[in-house]
Amino acid sequence: MIFAVLTLGSFALLAYAYVGYPGLLWLLSKIIPGRPRRSGEPAEWPRVSIIVSAYNEEHVIANRLQNLHALDYPRDRFDVVIGSDGSTDLTTAIVEARAGDMVHLVAFPHRRGKASVLNDLVERASGDVVVLTDANTFFYPDAVRALVTALWRHPTACAVVGRLDLRSPVATGNLDGTYWRYETWIKTLESHFGTVLGANGAIYAFHRARYRPLPGGAIVDDFLIPMLMRLDGGGEVFFVPAARAYETSPARLRHELHRRMRIGAGDFQALLWTWRLLLPWKGMVAFSYFSHKVLRWLGPWLMLGGFAANVFLLDRPVFRWLFLGQLAFYGLGVLAPVVRIAASAARYFVTLNVGLGVGFVRLVLGLQRPFWSTEPRSDAPGQAKTSTEFSEYPTRALVREASDAAAESRRNAA
Repeated sequence: MIFAVLTLGSFALLAYAYVGYPGLLWLLSKIIPGRPRRSGEPAEWPRVSIIVSAYNEEHVIANRLQNLHALDYPRDRFDVVIGSDGSTDLTTAIVEARAGDMVHLVAFPHRRGKASVLNDLVERASGDVVVLTDANTFFYPDAVRALVTALWRHPTACAVVGRLDLRSPVATGNLDGTYWRYETWIKTLESHFGTVLGANGAIYAFHRARYRPLPGGAIVDDFLIPMLMRLDGGGEVFFVPAARAYETSPARLRHELHRRMRIGAGDFQALLWTWRLLLPWKGMVAFSYFSHKVLRWLGPWLMLGGFAANVFLLDRPVFRWLFLGQLAFYGLGVLAPVVRIAASAARYFVTLNVGLGVGFVRLVLGLQRPFWSTEPRSDAPGQAKTSTEFSEYPTRALVREASDAAAESRRNAA
């Protein structure tokens, strides 16, 4: 009896986390009114600081600066702060060559991790509103305007999260684009109640006064920042589909696995700091946190537990078929390169949960460091490209330009 309960219970919880919860949320959104909001736009646009923490992003940082320069937001009301976290490539030199009234470089001599960099950059920021983004992300022109408008329209918001579209860098298709669209749909449902969990590091905004410093060893900063705000001072998080950005998804499955391992370690670490948001009196936030996040994080162990318990029930026809179904599903994941269409969902689901499980083990063993690495985003080994319409800046020419300017300055001083 105990093995039957373990088997069926494990898969029932998985089914609820991935299917039941979104369905229930959709039903509730038809019954319960959404959170109150204003209409229109702010009478005066607030000053905005756009912050990018970068490590070895020489292949994309110049294009990213061009992208930010083209934003449809009052030019005298925003600036860009780039923090180079001990970069060992040309990132610092490229940003330095374009620094000025709008672009500010903060070059850290040693690598400390993104959480520490963000703490320093937010403290130095001059804007009333902070927009956090990544070096390899590209905004649509009206993205910042949409984020600021959403903050103004939702007085109860502690943060607002934009929409990120993933583009495939290879002809074989997007590894996680379908899953990302599914997650975006869930964010839309959660936003009805103001219970979007965490943020997407590519595009989100908050009032600078609401920021709470991250613990120095934090791994998943984008999830923690809104959650710590909510934990400390309350507030809600809303999804803003009109604030759009895009970036290139990982080119290889192993790159996605490495990313998921890091996220898995960071998720369990974040739970240690934010578990109080699971207390019943936190209401819809606790419901969403448990259903959308905690159960997903337990997914690898539910899968292993259900599979192991099922082994002891093979004498029963129903459980024999269930066991064969598991073998077929995991087999599809392994055979994905051969039967791509049929196996894509299985492959990604298995990769996601393997990454979560390995990430948890790495966190427990103290092997996960609070650093990130730039994964290749094209088929060319060691080269990171973005699928954008922006032409690539002549990187080394920019560095030479910066060096010549510095030499000219020294000659003038002499």
